[in-house]
Amino acid sequence: MVDDFMRRRIDAFETGFNQVTFFLAALVAISIGLIALLIPLNLLLTRMQWGNIWWLYEAVEYALYVGVFIGAPWVLHNGAHVRVDVIVAALPRRQAIRLEQGVDMAGALLCLLLCVYGARATLSEFADGTLPDKDLRIANWYMLAVFAGSFFLLAIEFLLRMRRAAETADTGTVPTSSGF
Repeated sequence: MVDDFMRRRIDAFETGFNQVTFFLAALVAISIGLIALLIPLNLLLTRMQWGNIWWLYEAVEYALYVGVFIGAPWVLHNGAHVRVDVIVAALPRRQAIRLEQGVDMAGALLCLLLCVYGARATLSEFADGTLPDKDLRIANWYMLAVFAGSFFLLAIEFLLRMRRAAETADTGTVPTSSGF
């Protein structure tokens, strides 16, 4: 009874988490689309001598930084990252699943460590009020908060991957990059 209740709660959490990561990935896709439209527009404005979008290139730099970090949990969930399955494919099913879970646990711990580091750096930059030496000045702590938050989301995704690997063991399938 309790196990069923907890399973349903975790399933609901995972569903909500997947919706959040999909939403973040959609924001990244929209930002890439805007970049693809605004750069040629800026070139046209410059060529026609109608002015320019002075902040565009620094905004693109920020958008790419934020996009890489907030899109990473969705990429990990979909197995769209670089992965070599040679060892996993060569192992017996149960050992392959244990290896997957071990790697996922190591990934979660590393991501939590980077999250803590990023949170500490965020607080330090917030206290200092540091601004970059750019025309488009966004406080450094915002960028570090994105860093810390994305590693927190990645840690959650690694833990969910461990759970899915355990469920994979029950169904008898071998985990692969397309399986997660």
